[in-house]
Amino acid sequence: MRKTEYQLEIINRLRNKRNDMNLSQKKIGDILGLSDGQVGNIESLNFAHKYTLKQIYELCKVFNYPIEQLFLTTEDLAEGKEIINQLIERIIEYGE
Repeated sequence: MRKTEYQLEIINRLRNKRNDMNLSQKKIGDILGLSDGQVGNIESLNFAHKYTLKQIYELCKVFNYPIEQLFLTTEDLAEGKEIINQLIERIIEYGE
C-alpha cells in the first residue's frame, strides 16, 4: 500500500521544515529513535512508511511548528469552522 496524496503532503511539509532547519535525516532519526534509513523510507514515494502521530507531534515541537498549521491549510483556517473538528478530521485522514 502506498502513501495517499494527503500523507505525502504532510510528510513533504515536515521534510521542508527539516531542510529549513538544516537537520539531516540522521538527526531526525536520532530525535525520534529511528534510523536515518527509516526516515528516508518515510520521505520516499516508494515506501508505504509514514510518520506516526506521536512522531509528528514530536517533530512539531522540535520545529516549533503548530500542529494545526501542519494539518490545516490557510483556507481551512480562514473558513472560520471549528478548528478542532477540522484538525481531527485531517488527522484521521492522515492516519487512514
